[in-house]
Amino acid sequence: MTRRSISAAALCVGAALQLLAAASVLAQSASPAATAPASASSWRDPSVGDEPPAPAASTAAVTAPRVATDIREAVVRVPVSVENAIGRQLDGQLVVTTYRPAGPGPFPLVVISHGRAVSEQDRAAMQRPRFESAARFFIRKGFAVAVPLRIGYGELAAIGDPEASVRCDAPRYESAAKAAATELSAVVRFMQGVADIDARRVVLIGQSLGGFATMATTGERLPGVIAAIDFAGGHGGNPDTRTGEPCRPDELARRFADFGRRAAADGHPPPTLWVFTENDRFISPRHQRRWSEAYREAGGLAQTRELPAFGEDGHQLFARGNDIWQPLVDEFLKPLGFDIPGALPFPTGGTIAIEDESALPAARLSAGYRKFLAAKAPRAFATNGRHWGFAIGDDAQSRALALCDQHTDAAERCRLYAVNGTVVWSKP
Repeated sequence: MTRRSISAAALCVGAALQLLAAASVLAQSASPAATAPASASSWRDPSVGDEPPAPAASTAAVTAPRVATDIREAVVRVPVSVENAIGRQLDGQLVVTTYRPAGPGPFPLVVISHGRAVSEQDRAAMQRPRFESAARFFIRKGFAVAVPLRIGYGELAAIGDPEASVRCDAPRYESAAKAAATELSAVVRFMQGVADIDARRVVLIGQSLGGFATMATTGERLPGVIAAIDFAGGHGGNPDTRTGEPCRPDELARRFADFGRRAAADGHPPPTLWVFTENDRFISPRHQRRWSEAYREAGGLAQTRELPAFGEDGHQLFARGNDIWQPLVDEFLKPLGFDIPGALPFPTGGTIAIEDESALPAARLSAGYRKFLAAKAPRAFATNGRHWGFAIGDDAQSRALALCDQHTDAAERCRLYAVNGTVVWSKP
């Protein structure tokens, strides 16, 4: 496999492998009585960046957090049994990362599904998918979040590969769809049985093969599933050997038509949103249009949002373009009763000059704020007056808040101080 192929494979899994480039970020905390330089930690959202983090602000040890405690990250395991393309039974326990807002609930639930790398080696090397930036968006909307690692990936790769299409000229998409839908259904049912989850309000979302799996699951007509969102969903793509042309797109059209027919079987299909770009190197937008039409013509509900070119490969939109897709999802979910926006708009205006360090709520923030000032937009700086965090690139505001909150307790959550060239701080 060429170097380009390896890179493309990692991007196909998209946010699933969660090693996509965006930005490095820094966070720092200091106690009121600190006299020596405060320790600093460098951090990057693994669903956003694979570039090296910026240097730490001091010589203290640099570590990356493994768990986002402020959004109650945890891991549960869900038993499941599926069949592969030759009918062999595969049993395993899905690794499911969960997040929750503060409070007792009950919370509506969103289940986020990862994509598929081209190479078997990359699939086996996959880490536990976290989708932290996307999860924070849904947390702001009041959702609990579940992110399953499916059989065939990461620590579950040795069990088998039930989502394999086997052959490009005669792909086994039906068996792949059935296995993926079985796994997602198991996760939904498991989470619906948890006391703080609102079993009546479940939203499914997926990218690449995760989008294909999401649409397949709409055909299961699970009670409580009220909507689904597909980011560039499909199967059988390879951006180097078949740029934009997945194996047998006609067969995929038949699969999506079957999903739509079964989703509408009870007369109440859930609304679905299909988001794709004009420069997707894995799946040409004309195929996405055809598949969404097949789903709709079979009885499913589908609205599409075809977006302009995004970066070098629009297949990366879900992982790298949070600032683009989040407002679209807010708009889609609002009529369904989810009125709280999750997207953080970039503010303009402001009365304090961005360079005025004397306006900071505490002098101890100056060192971190200078790093923010030296960074290029998009950029954001968050503080609670004692601790600070800043981030650059996609989803900078959310990540700056997350960085700062890693060093706080629930009584002193951070707020945005400055975004791009605007000071947005106001006293509590």
